[in-house]
Amino acid sequence: MTLDIRPFDEAEIDEYHELRLALYRHDFPELPTPTREATVSTLSRHGDRLLWTARRDQRVVGKVSVLLLDDNEHLAVVDVAVLPELRRQGIGTALLDFVLPHVRDRGCTVVEGGYVKLDGPGGSWTRNRGFREVQSTILQILELGEVDRARWAVDTPEGYELVRWRGHVPDELVASYAEARRAIADAPWGESAEHPPDWTVERVRRIEVERREQGIDLRTVAAVDTHGTVVGLTEAEARPKDPTRLMQGDTVVLKAHRGHGLGVAMKAELLRWFTAEHGALEQAWTRTAAANTYMADVNHRLGFATVGRYGAVAGPIGTIGSEFRPIVGSDGGNPDCYAG
Repeated sequence: MTLDIRPFDEAEIDEYHELRLALYRHDFPELPTPTREATVSTLSRHGDRLLWTARRDQRVVGKVSVLLLDDNEHLAVVDVAVLPELRRQGIGTALLDFVLPHVRDRGCTVVEGGYVKLDGPGGSWTRNRGFREVQSTILQILELGEVDRARWAVDTPEGYELVRWRGHVPDELVASYAEARRAIADAPWGESAEHPPDWTVERVRRIEVERREQGIDLRTVAAVDTHGTVVGLTEAEARPKDPTRLMQGDTVVLKAHRGHGLGVAMKAELLRWFTAEHGALEQAWTRTAAANTYMADVNHRLGFATVGRYGAVAGPIGTIGSEFRPIVGSDGGNPDCYAG
């Protein structure tokens, strides 16, 4: 039966949302199913994003997306998904084979995918197409309507001041803020081919403009030392098309200032600030490397619960796809979750 793979059309949004609902219910029952607004929000994800849908008999039966990241021209983040009842028919493999020439033409040399349950069908499918595990991550969710907010009553460590801003880093802090952002390179990256970006003042200002244009409420809490230098930061964003979910971004503390409780103090302040002004928020989501037990413990202290463990898989172009591996297993999908 013919498979018609074509670029995503906004007229398909309802069918695309139904596909995502089916994937969540079958593959990720531990996660809340996305709203239609949340699905729309994923379509405006940061970075250069390409998306195709697969149709059979005029029905959307699968999709493949590619995310191309700044400062990672060698890397394509690919997500293949197929309706659960139509798996083991080669649809997912056809989608992967379809997209490989596109990412190769973009100059990418490595394909990576995240949120794979390695002990399930998705793990079998990726292994049999030449991928291997490169990192393990955990997803943590905070239920804002159930948490004891006394957990967030955290004092600021002595010798530091918490400074917060919305959308625009103060000019007097932007240089040290950009410098502090580079410390994300110290986080556990496993064997992922993704390189942390080169944070500059110009990059900071460009991203601020992008978020404003998308209507995203991006907020940051920073720890500033007695010299007026940013030595730690945490950020999160609320998206207009996903009003019930707060997405945690990076949290960083410079090595010389760790061990004082700055991480928990900054995150607690950020949660108090957002929830005081966004009454529709129901959850906060964050993704953390499984090896980063310190940050996972900080999140638990604030009320987050670990809801799942997932693997990131990768393979060089030329060693993945049906040409190099037998077609066995199942065509699994990945949840569209923001990393943070």
